Amino acid sequence: MNLGTSLHWVSTKMKDKVCLIEGTREVSYSELWKNIETLAKAFLKIGIKENDKVAIILPNCKEFIYSFYGLARINAVSVPINTYLTPYELEKIFKDCAPSVIITTYDLYKKKICPKLSKDILIILTDEALGEARDNVFELKNLAANTRNGRLPRFSASNDHIATINYTYRGLGEPLGAVLTHGNYHHGAIGYIRLTKLVTSQRVLLITPMSHIFTLVSCVIVPLLRGATVIIMKTFIPSHIFKAIEEHKIDFLIAVPTIYISLLKNYEKGRFDISSLKYGITGGSYLSESLNKDIKEEMGIELLQGYGLTETMPITCNPHSRNKAGSLGVAGHEVKVKIVDGEILVAGPTVMKGYYNKNGENKKYLKDGWFKTGDLGYVDEDGYVYFKGLKKDIIKVGGNNVDLNEVKDVLNSFPGARSVRLDIVEDELWGHRLHAEMSVFSEKEISEREIKGFCSERLALYKIPKRILVRNG
Repeated sequence: MNLGTSLHWVSTKMKDKVCLIEGTREVSYSELWKNIETLAKAFLKIGIKENDKVAIILPNCKEFIYSFYGLARINAVSVPINTYLTPYELEKIFKDCAPSVIITTYDLYKKKICPKLSKDILIILTDEALGEARDNVFELKNLAANTRNGRLPRFSASNDHIATINYTYRGLGEPLGAVLTHGNYHHGAIGYIRLTKLVTSQRVLLITPMSHIFTLVSCVIVPLLRGATVIIMKTFIPSHIFKAIEEHKIDFLIAVPTIYISLLKNYEKGRFDISSLKYGITGGSYLSESLNKDIKEEMGIELLQGYGLTETMPITCNPHSRNKAGSLGVAGHEVKVKIVDGEILVAGPTVMKGYYNKNGENKKYLKDGWFKTGDLGYVDEDGYVYFKGLKKDIIKVGGNNVDLNEVKDVLNSFPGARSVRLDIVEDELWGHRLHAEMSVFSEKEISEREIKGFCSERLALYKIPKRILVRNG
């Protein structure tokens, strides 16, 4: 079933109810669906076809949602990409999946994307092109304005039809594209709804990037399927988050531990009324039992720890009625979990079809329907899953995967680099950070600042080691 089928049904039932709020702009369910269908027609008009791959490189905004569902409506394949990636990182993804279209902002286009593009790739800008003269550059608003008429084909995608390719890392030194189907998303959403009990009346605050599968499923697809209201935020600033909770009476917050820790550190009782917020979901990385307790005691928010991967959608979550702090919760609808040699393996209808263009990796990590997560853990007598560490060569920094071998490769590519060692250190806010030690042969003395500048052209900011000890000579 096409991802848009259920949303279309919800939109016809909810009609004038507000589904999205971005700044002062409110969008009703009927307007949402109208915008999605208008964009779907526009996409067909400029030549986007079924199975074409379209990269979405956007900050959190309503246009991301319109584009995502508009592409799903015509059975094109979305490739959501983190806006924090550098042009160097983006080029690797573009070479792997070869998108025919990129949807982005003018600023991102000029700073990160333009130098790495083939002339054959179409560009759709969600803001003004500012005199951009290229024939293959379109403005989203003009496409929509010029495509009011026309008809769309009937919903036709099967559960097995590819909906997205979502890039992630598992310590192999390169990004891997997880191929996810319309069926994966439907089953992931059903499982999430059953565990979290999210209802139509709830108001969900969207903070983390929509390009992450955690946000896309839990803060976009699930709330919209339930007829709830999503408030889109563009900043992580704690005071802005508290203000939004107070202003919009947020009663459901979904975020990574770094955000909850930041909120706890900046919480001033009485400054903002956050009494509407009684519970939230934490995922993306592990939140300790002690921090969970502190947040509940200080802020009055009960956090339900969940667990999922780009390759598997949501796997587990603590049920609201049976929350076991410190655990990752129980498996979702039709999801199976088992432990083999200490590693968590997952099977079920939420597991991806495979990594894009990676037959060797698929044979290694997918076997008989079971996916090897690379995470270590155990399951207790009640079926609750517990996290014990990582088997794969990554760390989590603020909920983001950082591939240790990718970082090593970049450091080793510095002119004159002879040896590189990485150390993983715990960080109170970010979970973990990297420290590096490297020896460099050069006629002049090389500074930490110079190497960090080199890295900043090749790695997203959160991947760059916090400290780099340089040994010259």
